[in-house]
Amino acid sequence: MLLAHLSDTHITAGILAGTPAERCYQAFKRVNALDPKPDCAVITGDLVDRGEHTEYESALQLLRMLDIPVHVIPGNHDHAPRMLEVLSDSGFVREAAAEAGRCYYRVDYPRLRLFCCDSSVPGHHSGELGSTQLAWLDSELRRDPDTPAILAMHHHPVPSGIAAMDRGVLSDAPALEGLLLNHPPLTRILIGHLHRPMAAMFAGSLLVSAPSTYRQVFLDLGGGQKGAFVDEPTGVLLHSLAGATAVTHVLPVQHSGPPIGDF
Repeated sequence: MLLAHLSDTHITAGILAGTPAERCYQAFKRVNALDPKPDCAVITGDLVDRGEHTEYESALQLLRMLDIPVHVIPGNHDHAPRMLEVLSDSGFVREAAAEAGRCYYRVDYPRLRLFCCDSSVPGHHSGELGSTQLAWLDSELRRDPDTPAILAMHHHPVPSGIAAMDRGVLSDAPALEGLLLNHPPLTRILIGHLHRPMAAMFAGSLLVSAPSTYRQVFLDLGGGQKGAFVDEPTGVLLHSLAGATAVTHVLPVQHSGPPIGDF
């Protein structure tokens, strides 16, 4: 199974709408051109920039470009109730059965359980799953435990080393870690938020963040408290899943071209 992982598209409206929309379009075209085609795509939050209806309407038009199933979850720039209001009929999102206005859900594929979680907290940069969602996840992980599982959410539960971004971590990461340690290791934990690729171990599972399709965060490991964006190539991740084996590839979108030569 192939899963495309995109994040932080930051679609917006007004005079600044052009660049994020163009780069999102390029990323979606890159995914559509893959051969073999991914079985699905997951977008790990910050679909839009200000959580406004008009932004979600623009994002919906772009999402319809993708000719594979798409699963979207909210980030800190999103507004989950508005996201649900605009996107629910498309099938790209689903309201949580246990919490009105929150967007978390399970998707089953023949060889994969995909848990799409909502770590967004209205008005806050940091994230939280909350006790109700954690109880739901614990219950769902107990179903079909022999089927590989992926957890997708927006916020990082481990420090990245980028001080400006680590002010916005998942606040209930210890509770999530304790929960996950009671279950078999996940195939992957997929996140966004960091606007750059990163890998780390968390609760016995490999966690990976996708680069932004819009712009990347400067890798400042020196403790600087002010974050910055940097003109590095955008990209997507491609997770290749085969039984107990999983391989993750980084696919640049900008600065990419056709194969050259044979070897």
